[in-house]
Amino acid sequence: MTAIPELPHPQRRALELVKEVSAEKNCRPFLVGGPVRDLLLGRPVIDIDLTLEDGAAVLARALAKKVEGRVRSFPQFLTYKVTADGLPEVDIATARRERYRAPGSLPSVTAGKLRDDLLRRDFSINAIAMDLGDSSLIDPANGERDLSDRLIRVLHEKSFIDDPTRIFRAIRLATRLGFTLENKSFELMGEAIASGVFETVSKERLWRELFLAMDEESAPRVLTELRNAGALDALFGPPRANISAELEEIARIVAADPSLDRYVMYTGMIVRGDEEAISRLEGSGFSQKRARNTMHIAYDLDRFHEALASARSDRQRFRLYKNATPELLSLVARRPEEASRVARFQEFQSFKLPLRGNDLEVPGGPHVAKALERTREAVFNGEIGVDDARTFAREIALKYLSDARIEN
Repeated sequence: MTAIPELPHPQRRALELVKEVSAEKNCRPFLVGGPVRDLLLGRPVIDIDLTLEDGAAVLARALAKKVEGRVRSFPQFLTYKVTADGLPEVDIATARRERYRAPGSLPSVTAGKLRDDLLRRDFSINAIAMDLGDSSLIDPANGERDLSDRLIRVLHEKSFIDDPTRIFRAIRLATRLGFTLENKSFELMGEAIASGVFETVSKERLWRELFLAMDEESAPRVLTELRNAGALDALFGPPRANISAELEEIARIVAADPSLDRYVMYTGMIVRGDEEAISRLEGSGFSQKRARNTMHIAYDLDRFHEALASARSDRQRFRLYKNATPELLSLVARRPEEASRVARFQEFQSFKLPLRGNDLEVPGGPHVAKALERTREAVFNGEIGVDDARTFAREIALKYLSDARIEN
């Protein structure tokens, strides 16, 4: 097992501080869940999740005081979060048992023992605890064996019924780790999906899980596996077949330009061509702008390519490009014939013309800005030289002003 000293410095320092405070307060914290799993697999540990049978509040407040941080309490979940500059967030919880009042509902939790806390979890590989005092493992569900066998296994037959979002997590985790679902767990997942289990869960919860899938490094494979399992049908109906290559392309685009909205791009591609695409966004939390940008990909991508094919000059193309969202434009640039043209347009966007409206000596109004933009375009495209820009802009501004007066 990877030892605590081998952890990245911020996580190692956080756990060292936890151990110091625990000794002072006579507490016995356990590292639990994903962090233990990743330690055993030799993967980077990012989260610090701790569970105690007694003293969670005492440890949280004492740790926050020691690191000059702050502590937030979530009493309905019996959890605390400690934050401080230079340290990762530390989640501290009282060991809990839980009960689902109805399939798909959020569980009610009460204080319990460590074993209760571990056996309420989603998968065996997430049900392992490590005693911070002596690094011994507590593994009531044989998760270490499943780690060795590279399996994702649920802890009881109603696991996917109690919490259908575990289906998303199972596929996400299996893809990330290169694991497979244990045979019985795979059968239970299929039966749950076939029974319409997602009808018991709000669209908002399903979208949150979907966004987590889109955040994965291997998001295209996760989304494809979710589609193949039928897990996306609850949000989108049966999605288009054979979208894997398109999703892989989006992953490459987003990796090259992280400023692009990956949620908009993946969602737009999933619902591309769907007549009910706009209604599929229910529960996503998308703003009007993000919903509109998604629909541009779903409905306008092919028409945009057709319009570009009819353009005969940079000026005509630039007019089209100006109306495209960054996400739509990045998809347009996938085509070799458009890549250089889009790059030229992006160069144009940063091109500055040393000319202001006051330089034109014409009455003010919207015609001035319009003339300056037309002039910037003309200089960039080589229609005129920069020395002729002022005269050109003034003549154009006067023409626009005259046209506006005639229209009025």
